[in-house]
Amino acid sequence: MTDTLRQDAAFPGGPAAAASLLEPLLAGAAGLGAEPVSITLDYGRVPSAGDPVTAEAWIDRATRTLVFAHARLTTANGDLVASGSAVFRREAPAPAAV
Repeated sequence: MTDTLRQDAAFPGGPAAAASLLEPLLAGAAGLGAEPVSITLDYGRVPSAGDPVTAEAWIDRATRTLVFAHARLTTANGDLVASGSAVFRREAPAPAAV
């Protein structure tokens, strides 16, 4: 993994708690102006609200117009809370001037 974004937080609890932590981090890894095409989350252990968790996101690969990102959310002792993958679309770079 290169350029991993990392965020320590308290697990918010409630509906879509893991998604509320992972989705913004995935978007941050994809970069400014990247628009989500697809996001998939898989769930593991559900911690209690307020438990410390760590969210990490990184780019797996990128093309001219697509960014493929992955993320995971773990508890303080390393239990997997959720993992996710996402595809983001970005504008193609302008052609180089000749």
